[in-house]
Amino acid sequence: MSRLTAPRLAVSFALVGLSAAGCASDAPSGPPLDPNESLGCAEGAALYGAGTTTASIEHDGLTRTFRVHVPPGVDGSTPVPIVLMFHGGGGSGQQLENASSQMDQVADREGFITVYPDGTGSIRTWNGGGCCGSAAASNVDDVGFVDALLDHLGTTTCHDRRRVYASGMSNGAILSHRLGCELADRIAAIAPVSGTDMTASCTPSRPVPTMQIHGTEDGHVPWDGGVGCGPSMASFTSVPTTIDRWRTRNACSSGPTAYFAQGDGQCDAYGACAGAADVVLCAIDGGGHSWPGGAPNVGVVDCPADGAQSTTFDASEAIWSFFDAHPRASF
Repeated sequence: MSRLTAPRLAVSFALVGLSAAGCASDAPSGPPLDPNESLGCAEGAALYGAGTTTASIEHDGLTRTFRVHVPPGVDGSTPVPIVLMFHGGGGSGQQLENASSQMDQVADREGFITVYPDGTGSIRTWNGGGCCGSAAASNVDDVGFVDALLDHLGTTTCHDRRRVYASGMSNGAILSHRLGCELADRIAAIAPVSGTDMTASCTPSRPVPTMQIHGTEDGHVPWDGGVGCGPSMASFTSVPTTIDRWRTRNACSSGPTAYFAQGDGQCDAYGACAGAADVVLCAIDGGGHSWPGGAPNVGVVDCPADGAQSTTFDASEAIWSFFDAHPRASF
């Protein structure tokens, strides 16, 4: 599991205000030759080049921004995976990309596209169901936005539709749980970090492989559930309940068994699941509300009850290894 990461080679440039409709006009009108490939695999259709591009689409009366990172060597002619990365409450796509997860280093080495959307409101949040902030209070259609974003990426990138994944931190993790529930027809697997399942109901169209990464001393989203020390004041679902829900949804009948261990992280798997949709829980011993193995924690309200950020467990590497092992069989 432990692997060295290559230095970040991306070159950033801006393309703000790009609309989905404008991109679609350049895409072929017929279906892809291979149903598992996106329309953007057709010659000349892929828009995003190597590096990080900032763009936007319109959805539900709002301009929604996001960042697309394409690794060097991805030329738009061969379908590659996509990993959607959702920031925590009060963060941004740029913050998660450049100051927290360091997922682009993995993407550059392994050859997959990363996408970092932005939440809404003056303090950017996501509507994860029971949390958080103005997005949940105003019932912002974030699931619809992600659906529209995937439509946009379908015409502007060459990707494998069987290998579209979602991860996120805190409120972004909460949203990724909801996407597993409501967009299982498009999301192959999810890997939430420091955020639990806050959906009121969840009936995914197919079993969804799930990896939960969580610190045992998380003060913001407590392991045992309830109200944490952060500003949301939500009563969070516990980690054990979250795992039990996904085990039930995926009809897992075995486990837990050791999946792997690294540093202060111990991952256990629940297997024999429908559709090979394993459920994995990675407990970070003494870990707090942070991205394990990422850049030093930024943008999180100080909390005396919060544990330390792990420097010995690499969440981004663990997440990609899990995603890489769990594509959809077909689209």
